[in-house]
Amino acid sequence: MSDAEKPSPDGRSLILAQMREAYGRAAYTHKTHEKQADLSFQSHRRQQRLLIALTVVSSGTFLASLLGLFLNDWGAALGTSFIALLVSAINLGTKTFKYGEETQKHRDVAARIWNLRESYQSLIVDVQSAAITVDEARARRDSLQQEAFEIYGDAPRTTPKAYAKAQKALKENEDLTFSEHEIDLLLPVELRIAEERGRNGHQ
Repeated sequence: MSDAEKPSPDGRSLILAQMREAYGRAAYTHKTHEKQADLSFQSHRRQQRLLIALTVVSSGTFLASLLGLFLNDWGAALGTSFIALLVSAINLGTKTFKYGEETQKHRDVAARIWNLRESYQSLIVDVQSAAITVDEARARRDSLQQEAFEIYGDAPRTTPKAYAKAQKALKENEDLTFSEHEIDLLLPVELRIAEERGRNGHQ
């Protein structure tokens, strides 16, 4: 069949293809920000633990007495000054590298993208089931596109490490995929599908 004879895709198919791609991007972006929030929180926790430990150790009399057991007066004074310098550097680092704030920003963006992702999924269902017209689908698509632009425009940057973790979670661990049985376990008995199909199959 020549290109001229091939049927052109209808508007519904094109909208559906575009929404599936938008859903995929949203799913990856959502998971990447979740992983970035986890990485930022780990850095924040390490930063706080190190600061607390050095602050305790650098308490003047205790540190001087401890170092005095192993070093002469000059060495003890130098060691005390060095640890105090480390504490000051980490304090400055907490003001420069605000991992706690970054964690919350990524979590907030992930929550907004989750809602966007679910809206894309609902639109895909409506388009596939012909529950809405093509014009209605276009209007909802344009609205979601504007929402996505606002969310992505305000989102903090992520790292390749976070993206790699998101990719592994989605592709290998199948974070967004559930079997019917897994979903049934989360639902009341009256709403379960797999069990109902099993009963019908044995009748």
